[in-house]
Amino acid sequence: MSNICLTFVAHQPNRLIHYDFFKIGEHAFYEDDDMNGRILSEVSERCYLPANRLMKQLIELTGGKFRFGLALSGVVLEQAMYHRPDLIVSLKELADTGCVDFVLMPYYNSLASVYSPREFEEQVQEHKVLLKKLFNLGDSKVLLNTGMLYSNAIACQAETMGFKGIMADGNPSVLQDFWDNELFSAPGASQISTIFRNRTLSNDLAMRRTDPSWSEFPLSPLTFADWLTHQPGSVTTLSMDYETLGERQNAASGVFEFWRTMILNCIERDNSFMTPSEVVETIQPAGICNCTRELTCSTFGSMSHWNGNVMQEEAIRKIYKLEESVKAAHDPDLTHVWRKLQSADHFHYMDKENSFTPYESPFDAYIYYMNALADLQIRVKKSSPNSPQPQSLA
Repeated sequence: MSNICLTFVAHQPNRLIHYDFFKIGEHAFYEDDDMNGRILSEVSERCYLPANRLMKQLIELTGGKFRFGLALSGVVLEQAMYHRPDLIVSLKELADTGCVDFVLMPYYNSLASVYSPREFEEQVQEHKVLLKKLFNLGDSKVLLNTGMLYSNAIACQAETMGFKGIMADGNPSVLQDFWDNELFSAPGASQISTIFRNRTLSNDLAMRRTDPSWSEFPLSPLTFADWLTHQPGSVTTLSMDYETLGERQNAASGVFEFWRTMILNCIERDNSFMTPSEVVETIQPAGICNCTRELTCSTFGSMSHWNGNVMQEEAIRKIYKLEESVKAAHDPDLTHVWRKLQSADHFHYMDKENSFTPYESPFDAYIYYMNALADLQIRVKKSSPNSPQPQSLA
């Protein structure tokens, strides 16, 4: 028998219009609202709504023995409120079961934990307020940063913010003194536990299950349930994008039937599902795990898909350079726009390896973003003529 901690993450970015040079100073709305609404609706039909129904059915079928974590960015919830209010209703039904831990995260799925710790804390607080407003939830005890971005320093900041747990990717090539399926403390952060996901088993479900070249293809849900049942350690943590269910792996692949059978079989074998908050409340860290550089759940385990080229580095530097002047303007709308431009997706689109980009090239993504940022700088200057002005972004 094993303890199993399952957490899904859902986020949809606000993609930008083709914001050319001639729009600067003339066009103050940067987002492609039609595209964002269309994509959210398509993903809701294929993934979010059927996945929510399945999770609710499993909770009911098992009398609440099935429990899991769900991390929803503030951005995807905003889109749902505007474009798909039925998705909010569906999530509220999940929340009402009392078996879902709505894990906290940066509202805008940003990189602020690395580039502006103060801003990071404000975004997490904004996310907490939104979850309370929509679902009347108590606060989760666990933080899941953008892309599972983690380091010793980030764990220490999460501790000062009052969290009892933080989730991270269990990548043994980056971590020191780490082994699978245990909780750990970070150096200097004794009051917070790090929940490391089982990288191999999570990727088996998220990526390899439908890969014909994989040695275990086609993976049986009973086989996977058996793997989980015989895992060593205190808790096996699985985490992946919610879009795995119905979007990355479509219904025709049998993904919903796989998950239904696998979860029910795990419970029949007397395995226990735990939410992330329950994990940190009941399981003690097995030791101290040292993570001196930023770790993510990306293929390479680094931030390189966000800041690995010159365009990305420049865009990140300039968006955070605006922080002081934006906040000095005391304009909530401008602050909201500035924060939406912090979403890590904008920088990922400037990476040639990104297969989800809405743009023809990384350079196009960079140009549209920088033009929008130039317009935002003009708006900030106009809104606060007597406050310290933003330095040139050049």
